Amino acid sequence: MDKKILKSGFAELQVKASGMLQKHKFTLKKESSAFGEYYLLEIEVPIGISELMRIANEVDLPVRAPTGFFFPKGKSPKDFPVKK
Repeated sequence: MDKKILKSGFAELQVKASGMLQKHKFTLKKESSAFGEYYLLEIEVPIGISELMRIANEVDLPVRAPTGFFFPKGKSPKDFPVKK
């Protein structure tokens, strides 16, 4: 997890959408699960599945968009706990 994203509460990332590179703002959210609360990045813009998987692996945080919800490869909610 990037400490800068946790501190600022958002991440501006380049995404390839509609054949063009675009810059989108992903907001940091807290979500509840059986393991407790965990962090994830969320965006309201539909983005392709392959791009969302790439972003999740690159930033090492779960990503949610209208297109789907993806975790980095080999990780689950218990890998992203909210520190109290």
